[in-house]
Amino acid sequence: MKLRYFLITFLLLSVFMHLTVEWIVPFCETTSSYWYLANNRIVNSDAKVLVLGDSQIVTGVTPQLIAEIEGVTINEVLYLPKPSQQPEGILLESLDVLPKLPKLKKVYVNLSPLNTSKNSVTDANRQLYFSFGGFSFEVITHPLLRKAYFSNLTDLSWKLIIKVFPYFGLSSNINRLVYDPLAQIDVLRRQKEFVYIKESMEKNQGSWVWKSIGDDPTLDAKEVFPENSSQVLSGKRELSIHLWFDFLRLWKERGVNVVFLRIPFSPKMEKDILKTKANLVADDFFKTITADMRAKQDVIVFDFKSVFLEEYRYFGDLTHLNQKGRDAFAVILKKALFDYAHSSAQGM
Repeated sequence: MKLRYFLITFLLLSVFMHLTVEWIVPFCETTSSYWYLANNRIVNSDAKVLVLGDSQIVTGVTPQLIAEIEGVTINEVLYLPKPSQQPEGILLESLDVLPKLPKLKKVYVNLSPLNTSKNSVTDANRQLYFSFGGFSFEVITHPLLRKAYFSNLTDLSWKLIIKVFPYFGLSSNINRLVYDPLAQIDVLRRQKEFVYIKESMEKNQGSWVWKSIGDDPTLDAKEVFPENSSQVLSGKRELSIHLWFDFLRLWKERGVNVVFLRIPFSPKMEKDILKTKANLVADDFFKTITADMRAKQDVIVFDFKSVFLEEYRYFGDLTHLNQKGRDAFAVILKKALFDYAHSSAQGM
């Protein structure tokens, strides 16, 4: 009898949490809200172009822009980037949607020092996956994904607990509201951001100028970027590189072209990255994948890290373009792709 009541209590508790979790998510920080709402995205099987990546894609590249560049309708663009996304998440998303996209021809994705090194974003991505990510057999059966997310049984147990009791996935957010005055002050803005992110999911597949709640945030040129703080990005995370190569292998085997974008960071951050040589790992990866002339037909790299080295007005913060920057970047990206297509046609 006690066991039955115990199980009923846990069942009711789980149901209660699943029914009420959406009331709590608007109090969470921006990235958590985005990941939660991203679960409502619909995979259109007619998609011909897939867009993956992190918040630099979210804020810098719109589905409308990709549709215009590729000459397809907006419904033929499937837009699935997430903030703090890492190559393990990008590979997992690819495996999840691959069987559902028989007409797919091209994948866009961004690569930068943030997803080739071991840094705080790597850890954030792991926790976001535990809290809000889906669960599929690929993450267990694929050796690289298993190493990234479930290196031991404790990790797997934690993921299962959160799936049953979703409040546990919000614990870090809720705890900060209790002890962190800055988080308490930020509550109203978080709620507004939740509304704007939700609207972006409904109207633009999640494309959203980062931190915008109807305004166009602009980086102050006087904002300090601590010298050499990008040093942490200069190291190579071997697992990331293996994941990137597996991502490429997956799509190349299916005849899908891949376009890599290196979207610019803010001027001071890019200059510091240049100083600490944090670009070397990503640059070496780009050189490797484009070394074979045959590979250039199905893997394209567009490196824009140096295009806005003096344009502070194009950034909302240290790492994200604002609306002005998004518009300016769209012009540059369209021209680069046009020039590439033109030169390729001449060479045929």
